Amino acid sequence: MDLYVTKFIDYLRYEKRYSSHTVESYIRVLLKAVSTLTGDPNQSYDWQNLDFAAVRKIHKAFNFDANQNKLNNNTVAHDLYALSSFVKFLIKEQILKDNPIKQVQAPKVKRHLPNILSLSEIEFLLDAKCETPQDYRDNTIAELLFSSGLRVSELVNLQLGDLNFELKEVRVLGKGNKQRVVPVGTIALEKLDYYLKQVRDTFNPKDEAVFVSKFGRKMTTRAVEQNLQKLCNKIDLGIHLNPHKLRHSFATEMLQGGADIRAVQEMLGHSSLAATQVYTHLNYEHLKKVYDKAHPLSKKDPN
Repeated sequence: MDLYVTKFIDYLRYEKRYSSHTVESYIRVLLKAVSTLTGDPNQSYDWQNLDFAAVRKIHKAFNFDANQNKLNNNTVAHDLYALSSFVKFLIKEQILKDNPIKQVQAPKVKRHLPNILSLSEIEFLLDAKCETPQDYRDNTIAELLFSSGLRVSELVNLQLGDLNFELKEVRVLGKGNKQRVVPVGTIALEKLDYYLKQVRDTFNPKDEAVFVSKFGRKMTTRAVEQNLQKLCNKIDLGIHLNPHKLRHSFATEMLQGGADIRAVQEMLGHSSLAATQVYTHLNYEHLKKVYDKAHPLSKKDPN
């Protein structure tokens, strides 16, 4: 059984080019499935004869952790999806004929709306006075994240050659090593230009990374997150800030401004439109709050 798991993981890693984090999650799920099927000495399983009874057994195991604590629906649904992807791979490789997981109903998952910054919070952050090279660098990072909706992993991997000031765009390498080109706003370009000409060299850069640490090396995603929070604390913004919040805020402001959802999907680098549609739900929540606050009959007792 381990042989086919190894082949599948190699397929994810080298052909699909999934991130190490995603690959590790698939490994965890499949090892749990193998352990469940091989743990009963009275029954023998292999992937060629995987049936509904075996899948039901795995599904039951997916509901609990190693200490038999009940897991939430999101985790169970994720694990079933990962197992389903593996079974589809087995069918594609002609190891298995039918897909027994089709008969299993995944639990309903609760989609949490992403946290965003208000426009006033964004303006306060981006208009803050910068006093040190670190301030200028981190303010430029915040401006670029909000301007273009980049993932923090994409931002730290930016190279000098990825910036195109003439066309006002930046080339990024997203999930699955998929490359895309994203527009950059005028203010973000101005800050980038100043940072590159006046600030970056103060860190004695050792490579071609756009954003470098105080040691001159490419910044880590963790360092970006910590420095953005330090910047917020320094200007007394009073919020918990992480890079993804700026990405969420970018998408929300774009849609509220009338941008086409397909265009936003392309800019965010989402492979599925469903991932982008969460921001339309967020937009609707905003509209409901505005309505409840402003409409004279919104709070009227129907009785």
